Amino acid sequence: MQVYEELMSSFPELKYKFDPLMPFNQKGMIYGSTVYLNPDQEYEELNSTVAEEIGHYLTGSGDIIRQDSLEKRKQEQKARDTGAALLVTPGDIIECFESGCVSVWECADHLSIPEKTFKAAIKFYARKYDGIKTEDKYIIIFNINGTVSVFKSFY
Repeated sequence: MQVYEELMSSFPELKYKFDPLMPFNQKGMIYGSTVYLNPDQEYEELNSTVAEEIGHYLTGSGDIIRQDSLEKRKQEQKARDTGAALLVTPGDIIECFESGCVSVWECADHLSIPEKTFKAAIKFYARKYDGIKTEDKYIIIFNINGTVSVFKSFY
Protein backbone atom coordinates (compact mmCIF):
# COMPACT_ATOMS: atom_id res chain seq x y z
CA MET A 1 0.00 0.00 0.00
CA GLN A 2 1.27 3.48 -0.89
CA VAL A 3 2.02 6.03 1.89
CA TYR A 4 -0.91 8.27 0.94
CA GLU A 5 -3.22 5.24 0.79
CA GLU A 6 -2.18 4.22 4.31
CA LEU A 7 -2.97 7.74 5.53
CA MET A 8 -6.33 7.69 3.78
CA SER A 9 -7.22 4.33 5.32
CA SER A 10 -6.35 5.69 8.77
CA PHE A 11 -9.06 8.34 8.34
CA PRO A 12 -11.96 6.50 6.65
CA GLU A 13 -14.45 9.12 7.81
CA LEU A 14 -13.03 11.41 5.12
CA LYS A 15 -13.78 11.13 1.40
CA TYR A 16 -10.90 11.58 -1.02
CA LYS A 17 -11.43 12.88 -4.55
CA PHE A 18 -8.77 13.40 -7.19
CA ASP A 19 -9.94 16.48 -9.05
CA PRO A 20 -8.19 17.16 -12.39
CA LEU A 21 -9.86 20.59 -12.54
CA MET A 22 -7.96 21.94 -9.52
CA PRO A 23 -5.65 24.86 -10.30
CA PHE A 24 -2.08 23.72 -10.98
CA ASN A 25 -0.65 25.56 -7.96
CA GLN A 26 -3.22 24.14 -5.53
CA LYS A 27 -2.21 20.67 -4.37
CA GLY A 28 -5.21 19.95 -2.17
CA MET A 29 -7.98 21.28 0.02
CA ILE A 30 -10.52 19.98 2.47
CA TYR A 31 -14.15 21.06 2.42
CA GLY A 32 -16.34 19.50 5.06
CA SER A 33 -15.34 15.85 5.14
CA THR A 34 -14.09 15.70 1.55
CA VAL A 35 -10.41 16.05 0.68
CA TYR A 36 -9.87 17.26 -2.88
CA LEU A 37 -6.50 16.37 -4.35
CA ASN A 38 -4.77 17.58 -7.47
CA PRO A 39 -3.73 14.42 -9.36
CA ASP A 40 -0.95 16.32 -11.14
CA GLN A 41 1.74 16.03 -8.45
CA GLU A 42 4.67 13.76 -7.76
CA TYR A 43 4.18 10.74 -5.49
CA GLU A 44 6.22 12.25 -2.62
CA GLU A 45 4.32 15.53 -2.86
CA LEU A 46 0.99 13.69 -2.86
CA ASN A 47 1.98 11.95 0.39
CA SER A 48 2.68 15.35 1.92
CA THR A 49 -0.53 16.90 0.55
CA VAL A 50 -2.75 14.14 1.94
CA ALA A 51 -1.05 14.44 5.34
CA GLU A 52 -1.46 18.22 5.39
CA GLU A 53 -5.14 18.04 4.48
CA ILE A 54 -5.68 15.47 7.23
CA GLY A 55 -3.81 17.92 9.47
CA HIS A 56 -6.41 20.56 8.58
CA TYR A 57 -9.16 18.08 9.46
CA LEU A 58 -7.54 17.21 12.82
CA THR A 59 -6.91 20.82 13.80
CA GLY A 60 -10.29 22.12 12.68
CA SER A 61 -8.74 25.02 10.83
CA GLY A 62 -11.89 26.25 9.09
CA ASP A 63 -11.73 28.46 5.99
CA ILE A 64 -8.16 29.72 5.85
CA ILE A 65 -7.64 29.84 2.09
CA ARG A 66 -6.75 33.52 2.30
CA GLN A 67 -3.81 33.92 4.64
CA ASP A 68 -4.79 37.51 5.49
CA SER A 69 -4.45 37.40 9.28
CA LEU A 70 -1.95 36.17 11.84
CA GLU A 71 -4.53 33.76 13.26
CA LYS A 72 -5.10 32.14 9.85
CA ARG A 73 -1.36 31.80 9.29
CA LYS A 74 -1.00 30.17 12.73
CA GLN A 75 -3.80 27.73 11.90
CA GLU A 76 -2.13 26.88 8.59
CA GLN A 77 1.18 26.24 10.38
CA LYS A 78 -0.53 24.03 12.96
CA ALA A 79 -2.13 21.94 10.20
CA ARG A 80 1.21 21.63 8.37
CA ASP A 81 2.96 20.62 11.59
CA THR A 82 0.30 18.01 12.28
CA GLY A 83 0.57 16.64 8.75
CA ALA A 84 4.36 16.49 8.90
CA ALA A 85 4.18 14.66 12.23
CA LEU A 86 1.83 12.10 10.64
CA LEU A 87 4.49 11.36 8.01
CA VAL A 88 7.62 11.55 10.18
CA THR A 89 7.57 10.11 13.68
CA PRO A 90 10.56 9.85 16.02
CA GLY A 91 10.43 6.11 15.24
CA ASP A 92 10.75 6.89 11.53
CA ILE A 93 13.83 8.98 12.24
CA ILE A 94 15.38 6.08 14.14
CA GLU A 95 14.52 3.78 11.22
CA CYS A 96 16.30 6.19 8.86
CA PHE A 97 19.34 6.15 11.16
CA GLU A 98 19.35 2.35 11.33
CA SER A 99 18.96 2.16 7.54
CA GLY A 100 22.14 4.17 7.08
CA CYS A 101 20.64 7.51 6.03
CA VAL A 102 23.11 10.30 6.75
CA SER A 103 21.47 13.35 5.19
CA VAL A 104 18.11 15.07 5.20
CA TRP A 105 17.44 14.20 1.55
CA GLU A 106 18.28 10.53 2.16
CA CYS A 107 15.79 10.42 5.04
CA ALA A 108 13.13 12.14 2.94
CA ASP A 109 13.77 9.72 0.08
CA HIS A 110 13.64 6.73 2.46
CA LEU A 111 10.25 7.93 3.78
CA SER A 112 8.94 8.86 0.28
CA ILE A 113 8.25 12.49 1.19
CA PRO A 114 9.60 15.85 0.02
CA GLU A 115 12.68 17.14 1.79
CA LYS A 116 10.74 20.23 2.92
CA THR A 117 8.21 18.02 4.73
CA PHE A 118 10.98 16.15 6.54
CA LYS A 119 12.54 19.46 7.61
CA ALA A 120 9.13 20.76 8.72
CA ALA A 121 8.68 17.71 10.95
CA ILE A 122 12.12 18.19 12.48
CA LYS A 123 11.41 21.87 13.17
CA PHE A 124 8.08 20.90 14.77
CA TYR A 125 9.78 18.34 17.01
CA ALA A 126 12.52 20.85 17.88
CA ARG A 127 9.81 23.12 19.29
CA LYS A 128 7.76 20.31 20.83
CA TYR A 129 10.60 18.52 22.62
CA ASP A 130 12.86 21.50 23.26
CA GLY A 131 15.34 19.95 20.87
CA ILE A 132 15.95 16.58 22.55
CA LYS A 133 13.93 13.38 22.80
CA THR A 134 14.94 10.00 24.16
CA GLU A 135 13.31 6.94 22.67
CA ASP A 136 14.29 3.47 23.85
CA LYS A 137 18.09 3.46 23.62
CA TYR A 138 18.27 6.45 21.26
CA ILE A 139 18.79 10.16 21.79
CA ILE A 140 17.35 12.30 19.03
CA ILE A 141 18.46 15.92 18.74
CA PHE A 142 16.12 18.05 16.65
CA ASN A 143 17.64 21.23 15.26
CA ILE A 144 15.45 24.23 14.44
CA ASN A 145 17.16 24.46 11.02
CA GLY A 146 15.50 21.17 10.01
CA THR A 147 18.41 18.82 10.63
CA VAL A 148 18.56 15.99 13.14
CA SER A 149 21.16 13.92 14.96
CA VAL A 150 20.63 10.44 16.37
CA PHE A 151 22.78 8.74 18.98
CA LYS A 152 22.45 5.13 20.06
CA SER A 153 23.53 4.04 23.52
CA PHE A 154 24.58 0.52 24.39
CA TYR A 155 23.40 -0.10 27.93
